[in-house]
Parts: sequence; C-alpha cells; structure tokens
Amino acid sequence: MAEQTPSPPAQSSDRDRTQDKADILESNLFQEISKQANPVIVRFQVDRTKTPDQVIVKALGQLFPRINLNSPKIPLLIRKLLVRKIPDGEELKIQKQLLNLSSMGNPDLAHLAVFMRVLVTRDLLAVEIKGVPPVPSRDAEIGKAFFDYKRCPGAVSDDGKIDFREINKYPIVKKGDNLFFITPEVQGKPGIQYDGKVIHVPQALPMDVATRDGVDIVESQKTGGKSRGYFLRAARTGVVLLSLANGKVRKIEIRDALDIRRIDYSTGNIGTNFICPISMKIDTICSGFSIRARGTVEVGELEGGTVETDSHAKITMSHPDSRIVARKDVIAHLARQSRITSQKGRITLADEMVDTRADGVEFIFEKSRGILSGSVIDAERISIKGIYFCGDNTIRFGSRLFNERKALSEDRKKLAEEKLERKAKEKEMTEALHNNIRQLSKILKTNPLLRDDMKSFIMAAQTMDYDVMYKDLDTISQTMNTKEVMSIKKLLDTLKKMPELEKAAEAKDRNIGVRIKEIEKQMTLMTLEVEGWLRRAGTLRIFTPASEKEDSETPAVFMESKKESDTPVKYQGRFTPNQGFQIVEL
Repeated sequence: MAEQTPSPPAQSSDRDRTQDKADILESNLFQEISKQANPVIVRFQVDRTKTPDQVIVKALGQLFPRINLNSPKIPLLIRKLLVRKIPDGEELKIQKQLLNLSSMGNPDLAHLAVFMRVLVTRDLLAVEIKGVPPVPSRDAEIGKAFFDYKRCPGAVSDDGKIDFREINKYPIVKKGDNLFFITPEVQGKPGIQYDGKVIHVPQALPMDVATRDGVDIVESQKTGGKSRGYFLRAARTGVVLLSLANGKVRKIEIRDALDIRRIDYSTGNIGTNFICPISMKIDTICSGFSIRARGTVEVGELEGGTVETDSHAKITMSHPDSRIVARKDVIAHLARQSRITSQKGRITLADEMVDTRADGVEFIFEKSRGILSGSVIDAERISIKGIYFCGDNTIRFGSRLFNERKALSEDRKKLAEEKLERKAKEKEMTEALHNNIRQLSKILKTNPLLRDDMKSFIMAAQTMDYDVMYKDLDTISQTMNTKEVMSIKKLLDTLKKMPELEKAAEAKDRNIGVRIKEIEKQMTLMTLEVEGWLRRAGTLRIFTPASEKEDSETPAVFMESKKESDTPVKYQGRFTPNQGFQIVEL
C-alpha cells in the first residue's frame, strides 16, 4: 500500500494568506502614492481595524524599496510603534530625522533634511515622509510697465526695417518719463525629495534687455542694503521702439526721428488717422502718398505727394502736384507745380520755383541766377534778390493779414448786432414774464394756499432771483400746472441763460480786439524787396490789399518785358498805418 503524502501544516497556509494580504496592501498603497504629484512629500495611512499589524509591517517592508526608501530604520521604527499598547482615545506621535546634508560641507545644501512623522492609534497608522521644498529662482523681470508695451507693434525687424503702417501705435514719451521698473533677480534654494534626491534650481538670470539710445538705467532707492530694482527711463522725448521675442522685451530705444527710404504702396500713408509724433527723414514720397507729423520732416524727392507737419519742412525737390504744409519754416531747393504753405513761419527757396504757389508769413528767395517762373507768392515779408523772372509771376503783399483783419472786423460787427438783438429779446421776454405773472396772480387769488408762494415769487422776480423763483414755481405747479406756469418756466429757462451768453460774447469780442492789435502790429513790420531781371515775354504783378477790388483786381505794380534782352527789376515796399502801402521802383 502506497505511503500517503502528509498535508501542508496550517502555519504554512497562514504565511501564504499573510503574504497575499501584504501584496494587496502594498499594491494599493503604491497606487495611492503614485497619484501624489509632489515629490517632496509622501503620505499614506492604513486602517488597523481591517488589516493586521503583521500584514502592515510586511507590506511596508515591500513598499519602501519600491518608492526608493531603503533605510532599514523606517520599517523597524514602525514595527516598534505598532506593538505598543495604546489606550482608546489616545494617540502616539513620533518625528524622526532620516537624512541631514549639513555635514556634506556644501553650504547651499546645509539646510536640507528628510523627516518622518508617524501617528499611531488603536485604529489607524498614518505615515508622512517629507523633504524640503525648493525655493524657485526668480529671474529679473518687468515689475511694472508705464505703458501698454504688449500692444506695441514691435520696433525693428532683423533687417532693420520698421512697419511704418503701425507708427501710430508706438507710445510717445517725454524726457524723464519712466518706461519700466525692473525687479532684480533672486537666486532660489535647492530642495530635497522624500527619498533623499536633491532638487536643484536654475541660476537666476538678470534682465536680458539691450538699452539703446535714449534710455537711461536709474537705480531705485535701496532698503536694507538690497536694491529694489531699477527704472528704465526716457532720456529724450520721442517714440518708444521695442524688439520683442516670445512676448518679452529684448531691445528698447527712443527715437526722436526716423529714417525712411521710400513712402509708397509697401509702407502706405503715415499719419492718416493719427499724426506721427516725431521727426522723419524720407528719401522719396511717391505720388498720391502723404505723411503727417508733429516733428520736422525732411524729404529728398516729393513726387506728387503731401507733407503736413506741425514743425519745419525741408524739401530737396518738389515735383508736380506736390503739397507742403508746415506750421513753421519751409525750405525747398526746387519746386515745380506745387503748393507750399507755412502757417506761421518762413518759406525759403534755394534754386528754382516754377508754376508754384507759396503762402507764408515770410518768403525769401535770394539766389544768384535763381529762376522764378509762373508762380504766385503771398506773404507779409518778401525778399527776392538775384532772380530771373520768367513767364507770368504774381506777388501778393500782405493780403493774408488784411483779409484776417477784415474777417475779424466783420465778426466784431456781427457780435455787436447780436448783442442788440439779445437786448431786445431780453426786454421782450421780461415783459412777457411780467404779463404771465399778473395772469397767474389773478388765477391764484381763488387759492389761498398758494397766495404766500405767489407773493414770494413776485418779490424774487423783482431782483431776478432764479433759485427762489424756480422753487416757488415748482410748488405752485404741483397744485396748479396751468399754461401760465408752463410759459413762465420756459421764459425763466431762456432768461437765465442770457447773462452767460453776454459774458461769452464779451470775451469773444475782447479776444478779437487783442488779435486785431496783433495784426496791426505785424502790418508795421511788412517789407518788400524785389530785385532781379525780367526775361523776355515775362510779366510781374504786385498786388496790395489797397489795390484789390470786389469785381476785378488792379495790381499796384505791373511790369512787362518789351525788350529782347533781360529787363532789370528792383522794387521796395512797406506799409505804415498813416500812409498805407508804399511801393517804389529803384
């Protein structure tokens, strides 16, 4: 009879069941820990009411190596705590340092350590193993921007060009304005993970921005010996030009003038909707294109384009259909079939002016053998010397000032007429007001409740105390809103505005008087000097306001060449309040 194999002992079966439970607990804890994203700390807890201590100890012994905790101190310490008897309602806490890097001799790592905290009750085991979180480095950055730099179009591309179609988006600053406040870089500190691995931090970087012309670096006041940062400040008035990379400022400069090679379809007009805030230097402006700027504009070739500036304009060559308007001085070397206007300054021609009109306060064309052909000049101070006059040329001497004075005098006359009309209207409306008050008084005699209000209203009407009248009239209208009440209300509204209208008219009249005196003073400074030669078949007409009529114009001077050779021309003129215009041929 075959010998029977003995069955495994019960102790072996218990070990297998313990191992299975430990494997399950280890797997569950590992999954839970894997979901924790913070590498500095690991936490878990085990319900002791559902899991025997021996299973817990075995599971943790398997778990810790999987999460890179290889110190034998950890499971040993937990085993000792689990065998302790803990009364109901009490807990056992312990904290132990597992790792300390202060003895490594590296001062940057001396603060790093790993700690373990364990909490044990009769029902629960909670474990926390924690390192030291790193302190991130902070690069120097823009702490505050004093303009919306993120909406700026950027400045200079890699090839050095600027998108001038967006010139109006460039921020304008004045000298001394702050642009940015830069906070300094702060070096962080390394940390340590729960498993003892050091977490290094990158080196803090200073602000990588290149400051170009027009930008100063100004240190902020220091506190506690440390710099708060520094300002990037405008060293000149102009526009801020930025170079951006990935939304960060890499270069910054301020320009008070921009150079442009050509204004054409590739750039478009500049200043169509908003005036360009700075000066510009342009090689060529093509036909049909324009530029408006607040600063000085210099143009090499104006090929039928338009230049408008609140400052000076300098034009080398102005070709047909070109237009130049400057608030201040205009300098042109050569102008053909163009229109030149200086609102408050001087127009200076250097070489030649053909079929062109020039309007300004002063006109100067002093050039040996310069050419003036088929042109019109309108100015208060005119100096033309050494010039050849070709074709039909017209000089209007002082017409702008006289026309302005005439218009102002008409405005003043109109103000006087309006004042008389207001006085008559005010008198008429005052009489209508009193008539309506009498009518309303008769009506209110039957209402004793409003008698006192009406008396108060009548007293206030004698001194035109509008506040009292409006108050009493409002009280009356709440009880009896008759047509007389409504009529009185409208009359009061109009009469109340009369004094303000009168003050505004008086202020306008005073301003007109001041301007007329300024014009008359400017008239005494008017001078005319014309010297040159009239070419064959050429004519010269000089008009003054005194010689102008409504239906036709008769020039004060008319000169026509009747010789085969050049005819000398030499005139001088001036204006005095007593004698008027005096133009003499020398």
